Amino acid sequence: MIEELKRTSFFSGFDEQALADIATFCRKLVFEPGQRVFDREDEGRDVFLVLKGRVRQGYEVSPGADVFFNTAEPGALIGLNALIPPRVHNMKATASEKAEVLAIDGDRLLGYLEVNPRFGFMFMERIARVLMHRLNNCRLQVIHLMPPADEDGPTLPT
Repeated sequence: MIEELKRTSFFSGFDEQALADIATFCRKLVFEPGQRVFDREDEGRDVFLVLKGRVRQGYEVSPGADVFFNTAEPGALIGLNALIPPRVHNMKATASEKAEVLAIDGDRLLGYLEVNPRFGFMFMERIARVLMHRLNNCRLQVIHLMPPADEDGPTLPT
């Protein structure tokens, strides 16, 4: 599993020992198309590293109607809620094609980061970059929904 970690941009550059340690609390999972990786409001137990395939993330906006706004491809981390209190998923993730992922135990990963603070800082700094990138993508999606600049945007009822 060390090799799978090394091949991703997120884990590249971390020392061999850290990758070997993290690999001890990883397991490979395979999801078929349409299979749920996690549901909204599930407890966040694992962080998932997509190795093969694609996993869509989004919300059920009405019974049976899903809206997906992010697709995780190989190398992407999903389920970051497993690392951030209250450690509950705020959206669902579904394999859009056959997907192979590494499930990284969130409790053990957090424990490792705590006893290895230098590595933990670098790791969480990368997590922050991932989250900022996703926030910027969400902002761009919202901008595309807005009216042209010469029109008023949506208003809240008073």
